[in-house]
Amino acid sequence: MIGQSKPFPDHYHKHFCISLITEGIECIEINKKRIYSEKNHTSITNPDEIHANPLLVHHQKLSFHTIYVPQNVIDEIAGREHVFFEKRSFLDMQLNSHFLNLINYTKENQNKLDPSLLEKFLKRLIRHSTKTCHETNFRFNKDWGKAIKFIDTNLKNTINLDTIAQHCEMDKFKFAKTFKYFCGMSPMNYVLMNRVFEAKESISKTTNLTDLAYMYNFTDMAHFSNQFKRFIGLSPRNYQKTLQD
Repeated sequence: MIGQSKPFPDHYHKHFCISLITEGIECIEINKKRIYSEKNHTSITNPDEIHANPLLVHHQKLSFHTIYVPQNVIDEIAGREHVFFEKRSFLDMQLNSHFLNLINYTKENQNKLDPSLLEKFLKRLIRHSTKTCHETNFRFNKDWGKAIKFIDTNLKNTINLDTIAQHCEMDKFKFAKTFKYFCGMSPMNYVLMNRVFEAKESISKTTNLTDLAYMYNFTDMAHFSNQFKRFIGLSPRNYQKTLQD
């Protein structure tokens, strides 16, 4: 298992880079767009695809398993050339099971791969590859920036899927599906994550955490604490204790 403690600048891999997130939130930045992968999600970058991996906040816990697979191996399993993944983050528990079986076998057998386990894993993975271009009227650069700016400037206000979709002049169901396809998480999970990140920066030794929770529109302290732990890796009270220590 790998842990990330500092941001990775622009780089690329000669093979598919496939990671299973085991703790925290991974961020991949490609062409100034960010894709997020939560715990139990698989993330992937295509060969020679220039990307960066920023850390989203200080004290963030992030760990994952990673394997690298050549293009020709995946093409052979798929039975077609130039397999490509437009969707870079997805949740597939059966894929996770194949991934962990592959990782555990490799650890127990001095880094040797089991061809049958690899084939099972890749056959499941290929289901998430792009067969045709994703059809959407989502004008990515314009609508994406519009949605993100609206969310980021309204973190302390009441905000829901309807208001975000209306701001982008889109049907809310199509907007939600498209947002998750490109971002890796739903619009409302993105809202929760950024509320937590912004609230975290406001915490000092003397901050009243309950007041802070209501300031960022969490329903109560328990809701704030659960989401904080989900995205940061520890509760807001425990995080505050680290500042006091």
